Amino acid sequence: MTEEKTKYCHQCGAMIPYMDRYCPACNAKQGIISGMEPIKEDKGKSPWTAVILSFLITGLGQLYLGKRKRAAVFFIGTLILGGVLSMSYSQEQVMGFGVLMAFISAIDAYMIASRKSQSI
Repeated sequence: MTEEKTKYCHQCGAMIPYMDRYCPACNAKQGIISGMEPIKEDKGKSPWTAVILSFLITGLGQLYLGKRKRAAVFFIGTLILGGVLSMSYSQEQVMGFGVLMAFISAIDAYMIASRKSQSI
């Protein structure tokens, strides 16, 4: 179990979480503690940008959203399966598989980005 770092409010002396900007007890603004970076506001990433990137290169939308392992699985998986399928199927069928994977990747990227934007 990890302990959450705390500090004292400079105004009222209440114990508050280390990274809070305002004291919940007195609503006093807390200064930036040296050695601590200020909290960066996450504006979120556009779901439609992720979709477009996934259509360009399978897995690129996931990479844009910070899901590196998922992006690698989509990209490398599509390459490997495409290579295996090319041994048994025609070029048109393999291209169809690639398009299908791009659609699946785009839908996945949209769902990830939508979930992230709702949680902000």
